[in-house]
Amino acid sequence: MTNLKSQSGRSMVEMLGVLAIIGVLSIGGIAGYTMAMNRYKANEILAAASQVAVIGQTADMGNGRDASLSDVGLADVHGVTVSYKNAAVEDGDAAGTITLGTATGKTVNEGVWTAISSIVGGDGDDCSATQCKMTMTDGRLKPVAYTKSN
Repeated sequence: MTNLKSQSGRSMVEMLGVLAIIGVLSIGGIAGYTMAMNRYKANEILAAASQVAVIGQTADMGNGRDASLSDVGLADVHGVTVSYKNAAVEDGDAAGTITLGTATGKTVNEGVWTAISSIVGGDGDDCSATQCKMTMTDGRLKPVAYTKSN
């Protein structure tokens, strides 16, 4: 006669437990990957925006002019267009507004806009679903809606 009690192996409940743990870890990994990709895209967009702003601010020996991504040889960066609108020149310093907008026919993940806003010092809600306006102060990009509180 065979003794069934001596057989060993994993029960169905143990296997379901292992699958549940793997599922939770996978979801966390996917969320982390998505956030990292949004941050990567946001950093590339901001690097392009900085280049455009510098071109706009330093053009014509400090007199400034409007600039866009075409000035650095790009049409869009990850579906985002960048333009710099020059404002009044005071004391030789050009001041202006950088506008990040969704390129025609392209969509941009909302997480990218949130990442852009948080990277430049905003609270994550400074950009809309289709655009973000910033200024460059002391060589750093800042959202127009951002006010530093002490």
